[in-house]
Amino acid sequence: MVQIRDSLPLLTGKDSGDSASLAASLVADQLHPDFQAQLHSQKLTTTHDHSHATDTPAKISETDIDVAQWLSNVAQRIGKDELPLLKKACQFVQVQSSKPHNSRSGAYVTGIGMADILAYLFQDENALVAAMLYRSVRRELIGMDTIAHEFEADIAHLIEDTLAMGRLSEAIEGNKRLEDYFENNNREQLSTIYSMLISTTNDVRAVLIKLAERTFAMRELSFATPDRQKRVAREVMTIYAPLAHRLSIAQLKWELEDLAFRYLAPDEYKRIASLLAQKRSERECYIEEVKQTLTDELNRVGIKCEVSGRVKHIYSIYRKMIKKNLSFDQLYDIRALRVLVNTNAECYHTLGVVHGLWRHVPEQFDDYITNPKPNGYKSLHTVVIAQNRTLEVQIRTFDMHFEAELGKASHVNYKEGLKGKTDDYLTAKISSLRQLLGGDKSESDEIELDNLDNVQQIYVFSRDGDITELPKGATVLDFAYYVHTEVGNRAQGARVNGRYVPLTHQPKTGDQVEIITKSSREPNRDWLVSSLGYIHTNRAKSKLRQWFNKQDRDKNIETGKALLLRELERLSVAVSGVDLGVLCRELDYKGEDELYLAITMGEIGVSQISGKIIKDLNLSTPNVSETHIESKPQTRPNKYKIDVHGLDNVEIHLAKCCNPVHGEPITGFITLMNGISIHSSDCVELSRLAQKEPERVVCADWQAEFGRYQPVCVVVDAHATDGLLRDLFNVIDREKVNIQRAETVFDDGMDAQMKFFVEVAGIEHLSRLLAKIEQQPSVVKARRSVG
Repeated sequence: MVQIRDSLPLLTGKDSGDSASLAASLVADQLHPDFQAQLHSQKLTTTHDHSHATDTPAKISETDIDVAQWLSNVAQRIGKDELPLLKKACQFVQVQSSKPHNSRSGAYVTGIGMADILAYLFQDENALVAAMLYRSVRRELIGMDTIAHEFEADIAHLIEDTLAMGRLSEAIEGNKRLEDYFENNNREQLSTIYSMLISTTNDVRAVLIKLAERTFAMRELSFATPDRQKRVAREVMTIYAPLAHRLSIAQLKWELEDLAFRYLAPDEYKRIASLLAQKRSERECYIEEVKQTLTDELNRVGIKCEVSGRVKHIYSIYRKMIKKNLSFDQLYDIRALRVLVNTNAECYHTLGVVHGLWRHVPEQFDDYITNPKPNGYKSLHTVVIAQNRTLEVQIRTFDMHFEAELGKASHVNYKEGLKGKTDDYLTAKISSLRQLLGGDKSESDEIELDNLDNVQQIYVFSRDGDITELPKGATVLDFAYYVHTEVGNRAQGARVNGRYVPLTHQPKTGDQVEIITKSSREPNRDWLVSSLGYIHTNRAKSKLRQWFNKQDRDKNIETGKALLLRELERLSVAVSGVDLGVLCRELDYKGEDELYLAITMGEIGVSQISGKIIKDLNLSTPNVSETHIESKPQTRPNKYKIDVHGLDNVEIHLAKCCNPVHGEPITGFITLMNGISIHSSDCVELSRLAQKEPERVVCADWQAEFGRYQPVCVVVDAHATDGLLRDLFNVIDREKVNIQRAETVFDDGMDAQMKFFVEVAGIEHLSRLLAKIEQQPSVVKARRSVG
């Protein structure tokens, strides 16, 4: 059962305070009183917050909550007269929760508690509504279709993003290497984890909603089983407390760490809590004395300030004791002061006053104002000897304190508001968030950054649990080369989430990828053909080319030549008239060998060369006069997008003998009854006709944009296997090629020859289709038929 905040009114009239809180209050006049009160506290404390209770807590009922008063308080806190959508969401969840089978879900109380926390972190009604509805959707009390219908699309998207973050965090938490990363402070992997988590959303509000939800999950752990307590505590300690730290939300970070520590190491937690309690009165007296001394001196020099004691949190005490091998009594920052002033200049002036009052410890000084921490944290930290005891003093401005306690998003959101700029504002927030989660990539602490609306990375797990960042669209083969060059070179297949996939498979964020290797495997040159989709990243392409560069030069030359000849043969393009010397000069290669090497290394594609050969072939004869043909009125548009030189408004059709395809050289032949017949320039039938009646030959060219899809016959030689025809149909369909009809003939040896009469968009489309067909395991050869 979740617990509700101090600021939330109860019908019983009960109230509770945080007696352990010694933090400074922020007295800036522009803040709503709720924020001033909240900054008294070091954590988002709540009424009936049993997270630190020693006795068995009592559950709070939704009937105890004065919802009308709470809605009024939240509206005032975020500067609005009323919150109609939030009120509607409360009523909506209450109705669903009141149904008998939903009565124990806790969705209503949890929603109110989450929304109340969120109102301190981001003052936007849609975000509060999404927080109110989140648990109901997660518990399947309400479907997303209902949310989309009853509320705004923005709210539905927020809930979906928050749910996606939850699913991904479960996968991250289950990573067997996670504890090692935190234990060894593996910054690269930790930064990747947070980047991976944030990649699920383009909205900073979803991250804050999830943090609020996890905070309430921790507070209700006292009602959970021991197994669940440890599991949730581990997830929070390793994922969400560090995430709150990176967002500079100290009040959430400290609370989450202390609560998680309590369940993960209960004996250590109790021991340190007991040590703190033993000398609390003595420590408070000391703090009061040095606080008064410093306050009087700052008032004397004319610095307006707030000075308060600062309580060290239990987990941070434990961590420092372990890290520095110190006893509890040796920790100097158990006793600490925090000074809040108005300007940066006053921070340094105050530092001089502190060092004038007490002797400082030189090696214990940090200037985080000039050099902020990666999460944007700013403050001056110094340690002095006051009354023969070490005393830590933190000095910061009121603005710095707001950002440190409740986060930069909350601070800027409160100062600037959301009126009329919600979309741009939130886009900027997620941009800043991604930079924070990406590590120390920038020294800038500005929150308004470039638009990162389109996520350009994915994050996947290796078999051993390492996380790899890949460009969007990367394949499992790209991943193999990111793991290790030899893993890529020996890759034979892959498993994604335990399921076998081809090397062209594109994983998504959160997938676990395992590469299957074979020692005798070598890279395939088809991997460098971009149209086949094996690799996407420049890193993988570079490693592949390096491998091929190391192979025998003569072998590579012969391979490149064979690849080019196979492509031209596959497209039924005669090469007898091709001047390779001219072609090499036009493509800026020194000779044929260099051209063939470039093909083998993937520097130039065979389809690119064949397309140029087809374009450069000039097999047509001179034009004839327009008087040789009687023009007909054109009754339909030029559907094939073909220009006939010297003639307009004539009927055009494609010759059945060769079925020319857009992109290859063509020539027209004037028929007696059917206008102009368009042939491939190297068509045998065209040559026969031209010898008899050369005056009927006319020049023709494809227009830049092709017209209708053109018929082509594709012949496939293959070994007969079960499902062969089905697989080929699927390949052709994926290439968006229309099949007009198909013919299949089996010989005595159970080999098959199939003819597919299809429609393609041009020579490049046909080339890609033939290459995809030849990728199928049972296919021996695929080619275009012009007979």
